[in-house]
Amino acid sequence: MKRFNLKNNPTRQYKQIKKNVNQTNHILKRGYVGLRSLEQVQVDVSQINSLKQFLQKELKIIEKKTDQGKIKLWFYMLPNRAVTKLSPETRMGKGKGPIVSYCCYIEQGQLLFEIANLPEVKTLEVVSKVRNFISFKAQLLSRFS
Repeated sequence: MKRFNLKNNPTRQYKQIKKNVNQTNHILKRGYVGLRSLEQVQVDVSQINSLKQFLQKELKIIEKKTDQGKIKLWFYMLPNRAVTKLSPETRMGKGKGPIVSYCCYIEQGQLLFEIANLPEVKTLEVVSKVRNFISFKAQLLSRFS
């Protein structure tokens, strides 16, 4: 019986899953405070947009009350995958279906956003509000010493 190479098999038609983890998407790079997911989740465009608007609104209110300067926000949840759907009564063999919306797959340990120039006292308030807003578990990361 002939054994074939599993890694370089030309008859394999499906896409291989990456076994190595991206080492840079879980480290604070720009800001002093960030939120990291603890679960693997699919987030819809509407959820992403509402979270972004909520964050910007909260940070704008804090910025007006404090005199530390402009608060910067880096948002890493970008909708990059298309969600397709066929009607429920469609028979098999009719193709993939039209694009209904877009979504973002968040890996475990991936950063959701980073914030700079935010007072330490206000960070816990903002993070607790955001944790209540999202539907999955998340962890606070900070660079304060």
